[in-house]
Amino acid sequence: MIPPRTILAPVDFSDASRVSLEHAARLAARWRALLHVMHAIDPLLAAAAGTRHLDLAATTHDELTAFATSAAGTSAVEYHVTVGAAAESICRTAEALGADLIVAGTRGLTGLNRLVMGTTTEHVIRRSTRPVLTVPGHPASVDVSYGPVIAALERPDAPGLVAPAAAALAASLDAPFHVVHVVPPLAAAARWRSEADAVLQARIDDARRTLIAAMGELGGPPPANVHVTTGPVADTLAAEVSRYSGSVAVLVLGRDEPGSGHAPGSVASRVIARATAPVWVHLPDA
Repeated sequence: MIPPRTILAPVDFSDASRVSLEHAARLAARWRALLHVMHAIDPLLAAAAGTRHLDLAATTHDELTAFATSAAGTSAVEYHVTVGAAAESICRTAEALGADLIVAGTRGLTGLNRLVMGTTTEHVIRRSTRPVLTVPGHPASVDVSYGPVIAALERPDAPGLVAPAAAALAASLDAPFHVVHVVPPLAAAARWRSEADAVLQARIDDARRTLIAAMGELGGPPPANVHVTTGPVADTLAAEVSRYSGSVAVLVLGRDEPGSGHAPGSVASRVIARATAPVWVHLPDA
């Protein structure tokens, strides 16, 4: 559902989760959505506390309340403390609450560390039946504005669910709506480079015509910009959403599903590992 009516913001008390919670609170206020904040306690830690007769859940609930109040600037949220592996607990809680969106932070990594995300957020993306908005761990200004919202389309002839979702998200944020498609480069020996470049340009031109026609048939508000480019898909999409200044661009893409030829969530994970802006991983309404 866009705009979401119920938002789940998992936190681990890190700086990255503080930033994602700030964004979740701003979006919840804008959309008048109910905000739920949760923390999953590691089972081994819970067991160790139990042997000492400590009520770790109660203590964590108090810490979670204080953390959320300081980060989000409001106590108008509902709090949840669970025991279990983080990704499974987040997905299970989202299901139980009927959450329309999970807002999760990604670590503020640089260099090679960003290439292998390996975080709880990645596991949530792979397993969740709810859309996930990932937020990099970089503080944003208090008066942050969102936009443009960019739909990343895998096929120019099939806008599918991603383009309408991005258009609806853009409308809910009063932000420009853009569409992008990436044509992968051709591998060719150096002696065939000029011919390969000509073929690639033809593919780009054809993809642009196809995409513009498909968007016209889709109906709804037309995108302010239709961009067809070439390059490694994950790198190019990450660069596309990261190049805006003065506002927070949001990239909307679909999650790879079994049978697509990719591991579920693989493209999304690679884009998120590289992007310095939020990425909305869209799924059909649960």
